[in-house]
Amino acid sequence: MKKLKNILRGIMALAAFAVMLPCTSQVPTNEKQKMGLLMADSVKNYVTVMSWEHKRELYIADGMPEAKADSLIAKGLAFLSVMDRTAGDDRIGIKAPPFKFDGWLNSIPLTLEDLKGHVVLVRWFTDTCPYCASSTPALRQLYEEYTDKGLKMIGVFHPKAGRDDSLDIPRVERVVEARDFKFPIAIDWDWRNKTLKDWWLTGPKRPATSVTFILDRSGVIQFIHPGMEYHEDNGSELHTMCVSDMGRIRAAIERLIAE
Repeated sequence: MKKLKNILRGIMALAAFAVMLPCTSQVPTNEKQKMGLLMADSVKNYVTVMSWEHKRELYIADGMPEAKADSLIAKGLAFLSVMDRTAGDDRIGIKAPPFKFDGWLNSIPLTLEDLKGHVVLVRWFTDTCPYCASSTPALRQLYEEYTDKGLKMIGVFHPKAGRDDSLDIPRVERVVEARDFKFPIAIDWDWRNKTLKDWWLTGPKRPATSVTFILDRSGVIQFIHPGMEYHEDNGSELHTMCVSDMGRIRAAIERLIAE
């Protein structure tokens, strides 16, 4: 019986880790990850993660020991410093492909033609991702700071957990409300075959799907942050690269607005 309990705990941990890192890889890299992702996809009650601490609380509320939860969080944060920041360089200078989104919130449907003449920031995100949650204040800040200066921002929801579910607009509405997004939100539900595939899941293997693109006024990709998170300084050494990334994003926006 004790051995059976240990096996069950292991399976739960794998599933939890797969949900915690929904934006950190394009495809699973081993059989354990595949099993975890399949288990995560079978869950229909998706909780909108609001922070790393909230993710830890969810683990513990689901019965995970605190030590195990802390270990999983630490592994997730470790990715921040080792991610290849040059992973999207092959897309710089390419005209952004057309949008093929499945729906919109906070806006009428937009096309790249509608956005010409503006600098455009496009960020893919999802609800179960603590990296996406931690980037939320930065997105709101950039939107408020640069909208009147010529920046257009579009958030793009793509489901990682539940990626094979039918289109679920109320699910997207919940995360948009929870994270207080006021800018246009596109829904890339079939992201493996539609917009994210065309924009990002081509060429070399990508480190994450929570990618940020910045387009110039003519719709050409001029900057890419290849995923995970960015924000202002929160006092944690574990997030040093996030602060640096935020500075690079801000500099790219200001440079393109000035052109």
